[in-house]
Amino acid sequence: MYKVKFADIGEGLTEGTVTEVLVKVGDNVKSGDPLFNVETDKVSSDIYAPVDGVIAKIAIEQGQEIKVGDIVIEIEDGEGGSVEPNKEIQKEKPVEENASVVGSTPVSDELITRNQSATKAQQIVDFSNQSSLIDNSNANVKASPLAKKMAAVMGVDLTKVTPTGPNNRILAADIELFASSPKIEPEGPKTVTHMSPLPQVPTPLGIDPMNRTQLPKQGSFEQKVDYANPLISVPEFNDPLLFDSIPMNPIRKATVKAMDVAHTKVAGFTGFRNIDITDLVNLRNKLKGYADTQRVKLTYLAFIIKAVTLSLRDMPNLNVRIDEENKAIKYANQINIGMACDTPDGLMVPVIKNADRLSVLQIAVKINDLAIKARSKKLSMNEMTGATFTVTNFGSVGLDFATPIVNHPESAILGVGTITRAPGVVKDQIVIRDFMPFSLTADHKVIDGADAGRFLQRIAFYLQNPEIILV
Repeated sequence: MYKVKFADIGEGLTEGTVTEVLVKVGDNVKSGDPLFNVETDKVSSDIYAPVDGVIAKIAIEQGQEIKVGDIVIEIEDGEGGSVEPNKEIQKEKPVEENASVVGSTPVSDELITRNQSATKAQQIVDFSNQSSLIDNSNANVKASPLAKKMAAVMGVDLTKVTPTGPNNRILAADIELFASSPKIEPEGPKTVTHMSPLPQVPTPLGIDPMNRTQLPKQGSFEQKVDYANPLISVPEFNDPLLFDSIPMNPIRKATVKAMDVAHTKVAGFTGFRNIDITDLVNLRNKLKGYADTQRVKLTYLAFIIKAVTLSLRDMPNLNVRIDEENKAIKYANQINIGMACDTPDGLMVPVIKNADRLSVLQIAVKINDLAIKARSKKLSMNEMTGATFTVTNFGSVGLDFATPIVNHPESAILGVGTITRAPGVVKDQIVIRDFMPFSLTADHKVIDGADAGRFLQRIAFYLQNPEIILV
C-alpha cells in the first residue's frame, strides 16, 4: 500500500485547500495521472500519482484544508504494505528535488520515495514539470524548486550559495542575494592603477544605464503577508441600538419645516467662485482703527453684504420671488438681506432692512446688534421677517465651499467661506494673495445658471475694487 502525502508545491507554504478531487475509490491510476487539485495563496496545482495501482482510500474532499505531511490518498500497488524509508537513502538523497521544506515543517523522503531495491529507490513526484530548467550540477543541492529554477535562469552555481532556510536549505531569497552580491576573486599579484572614480548613476526602472541590463526586481519573491488572519483580536459588540429622545425646541421645529418646504419647492443649483480680496483686506486694515474709535466692529461680512446689495441693484432678477399661483415673477422693491446666525439653539436668520441704503459702517453696526439679539433670543418678529436675499458665513466654522439651501420664498442665497492666503498672479508675477471662496445657490425655476455666474462676477468686481463700495 502506497500512502500519498501532501508535499509543499510552492515557496514557503505549509497548507492548501483542496479544490477538486479527480479520482474515486476503485479507480485504476498510472504514475503521472492527476489525483486532485490543491490551491494555496500563491499557486493552484494538480497533484499526480507517484505509482501505478488502484485507489484504495481517499482522505480528502473538496474545500478541505490540508497541511504538508498529511496522508491524502492511499494507492494499492501490490507491494503488500507501507515500509519505513531506508535511512541511508535519506542521507544520500536530499528531500527536495521538487518537494520543499516549508517554514519549520520538514518534508521527509517518505512523501516522495519508497523503500525498494536500489534500482527502484527514490521515485520522485514531479509537481512542477519544470525539471528541464534545473542544471544537473545543482540537482543534488538542497534547495527549493523555485530557487533551483531561478539558479538555472540566472546561471547561479548552487554549491556557492549560502543557505538560510530550514535544514540548510537554499531559498529563492538566497539566490537573489547571491546574484546581487559582489563576487570575490582569488587573490593574485596586485597591480595598483589610479583611476578617476566613476560617477554614481541612478538605475531607474530596474535598468543599469552603464551596461543596459535588466536588474533583478527587488522583493519579487517575497512572501505575502497573511492579512486574512490578523494577530490582533477585535471585540464583537452586539448591543441593541438605543436612543435618547429629546423634544425639538421651537427653532429646530421651524428649521425642519423650512427645509421640507425648500426641498419640495426649490430647484436649487450651486455655483462656486474663488475671489482675490487682497485689496479688500488692505482697505479693512486701514479702516479698522477708525471703526474702533466709533465703537464699531468692522468685519469682512459688512463689506460683503454691501457688495451684495450693489450687485442686486445691478441685477434685480436675483432679488425675486416666484408667484406660482398667478404664474408670475415678483421683483422686490427693497433689498433686505437675511443674515444667517449660528446660535446655541440652532440657526436663526435676522434681517437687515434696506441694506442698500446703509453704509459699510452702518451695516457693521446692524450685523453686531442682530447677532447679539439672536444669541440672547431677543429678536423681534419684524427683525426676523421680510428678507429678499440671504447671506450665510460658514467660513466662520472653517468651511471653504458648501451648497447652502435657499430660504424659500427667496430665490437665492450666498455662502461665504474662509479666507486663504495662496499664490496668485499679478502682472505676470507670482505673489501671495488673499482669496475668499463663494458659493451661490439659486432656484433654477426663476434664475438661470448664466445669471448666477454673472452675479458672482459682479460681487468679484466690487470686492476687488473695494473703494467703490465706500462711495
